[in-house]
Amino acid sequence: MKKILLFFSFILSLITISSCSSKGCDLLILNWGDYMSDDVIVAFEKEFKVNVKQVTTDSNESMYSKILNKQAEYDIVVPSDYMIDQMNEENLLIKLDYDKLSNYEDGCFVKELEDLMNSSDCIRYKGTYIPYFWGSLGIMYSKRKYPELESIIEEYEWEVLFNHEILPKGCKVGMYNSSRDALAAAELYLGYSLNTTDTNEIDKCMDLLEKTNFYQWGSDDLKLDVASGKLDVALVYSGDFFDAYYADIESGDEKNTENYGIYAPKNHNNVFFDSLVIPNTSTNVDLAHKFINFMLDYDISYENSSFIGYCPTLASVYDDFFALEDDFSSIEASNPALIINEEGSWTEVYKYLGDKIYSYIEKKFTNVIFR
Repeated sequence: MKKILLFFSFILSLITISSCSSKGCDLLILNWGDYMSDDVIVAFEKEFKVNVKQVTTDSNESMYSKILNKQAEYDIVVPSDYMIDQMNEENLLIKLDYDKLSNYEDGCFVKELEDLMNSSDCIRYKGTYIPYFWGSLGIMYSKRKYPELESIIEEYEWEVLFNHEILPKGCKVGMYNSSRDALAAAELYLGYSLNTTDTNEIDKCMDLLEKTNFYQWGSDDLKLDVASGKLDVALVYSGDFFDAYYADIESGDEKNTENYGIYAPKNHNNVFFDSLVIPNTSTNVDLAHKFINFMLDYDISYENSSFIGYCPTLASVYDDFFALEDDFSSIEASNPALIINEEGSWTEVYKYLGDKIYSYIEKKFTNVIFR
């Protein structure tokens, strides 16, 4: 399965989105970059005769700040699990009206994801979101200069991000410029829980991040720089690999997909889900429900999942992807359900740790970045 963009609809969507101011739009979406098919947005606009605008950001913390400070009248936001938890705790989200979601039914999501949503870590904010995509953390690597990286990463896993002596000389390593994700990388290496509130453990992780000589701190640019060979190793989310992979195919540079890969450790890893929520900044709650319901349609979800490359959340779409016999079935390499089902594995979803710990982490991370 390859990302397929119809040229006409792509150009139309660019015109629609770029010409629409936040106040002039019927629906304003706050999303991650490259995280929704333009064809899907255009289809929604045509069906409901509305204008949609997307605003992108690069972290959950940025999403939170924009909603908390009411920087715009956002109708849909796409945060991750722990941020949904925090927003819900602070009454920043509108409870979903399931009577308006005709495409929703009990058990419609992948079983492992349903189990995660119903776990003690996530149950308290159920009813505020519809899962959009899910995945795990991974280590993306370039094969251009150092083909031996694949075997080194499989042997040492998270250690390669911090112990650069086990890597070939001159190897360039990238790290997420995100407090929660960078902290998680250190926690995974040191064997701590991803939800520890022990400040001694957090301090050790931050000391490790500060002492490690990362070539680059980044976000969405990490996957592209590994794919192009500017970086050799980087922490990424599993779907980032496929996003870069299909971007190369779309651009006609299919040969380049042979130059990089991803490894998702199963012994200890994060399993996340991003979701569609309606924040209290919304001025068109009814249309926001229609958009979420639209995204629950099988055909729409299938097309959007084909474009993005992360694991689908609808069981019907997920099962059909795995029935394919083309290159898209390689999504198994980052399938979080396989990590969840791995015997002896330790998988964790991020939890909201509270304002006090969050402030502590942010202060420590600021010292790391600006050391």
